[in-house]
Amino acid sequence: MKLENCRVWLCEESVAKHPLFLEEERLNLYSFEELCFYLYQNTGVIEESFFNERLFQWLEQETNKENLALLLRRGIEQERSGCWCMRQILKSSGYYSSLELKETLKTAEWMEHKSSLERAKLRGDRLLKAEKYKDAISEYQKVLKQVEQEPNNLKIICHVWHNIGTAYARQMLFEPAAECYEKAYKIGQEKKSKDAYLLSLSRIDGQELEGTTDRLKEFRQKLEETKQSGDRNGYEKMLEEMLQYLRMEYRKNE
Repeated sequence: MKLENCRVWLCEESVAKHPLFLEEERLNLYSFEELCFYLYQNTGVIEESFFNERLFQWLEQETNKENLALLLRRGIEQERSGCWCMRQILKSSGYYSSLELKETLKTAEWMEHKSSLERAKLRGDRLLKAEKYKDAISEYQKVLKQVEQEPNNLKIICHVWHNIGTAYARQMLFEPAAECYEKAYKIGQEKKSKDAYLLSLSRIDGQELEGTTDRLKEFRQKLEETKQSGDRNGYEKMLEEMLQYLRMEYRKNE
């Protein structure tokens, strides 16, 4: 087997007797190398609150990084940012090239300028892209709880519901996917949500709704012909007819 662009880290640092437990991820970090790897791989999802006294005590007591812990404490006292803390940790490790550090810190700085709501959504987006669907849904649900206090963010709400639907659909859970896509469409009136809703309805239980196969094929053929003809109004009208039909068929099969 030929391996290219591989990097092997030999753990030369001491292994912690007591790991740093990351509650949300349910993950234990046992060494300074593992901490650095975690920060580098999760730059875009780490909150500023990660850099706290519990982390500093762990660095000091479990990894013999007393000077680094002192530096970070002073930085926090001076109201330095989470990005600054990350820079100090990664730079002190010597594991990453200047280019790698520049790129990952650029991402961290970009995230710092986002609102807490936008950061939460972006974390969900990254988890969805990484195919961590349950974690993505959990992150998106946090966003929805937060927007209850900010009801004017309809665009974000719409996209969050759509992405939750996608997370369900990729797990072949088409019934909850359809419900989420429907909510997204009602809020944002975006065509992609309507199309995803129709497709999810037609695939509930992993198959076409009973008795609808021929009708759906007819609908889809006409939709494609209408779309190719450039008749935008006709296409939208047919989509709505198909939506109503699928709703009725779905209710019959409940």
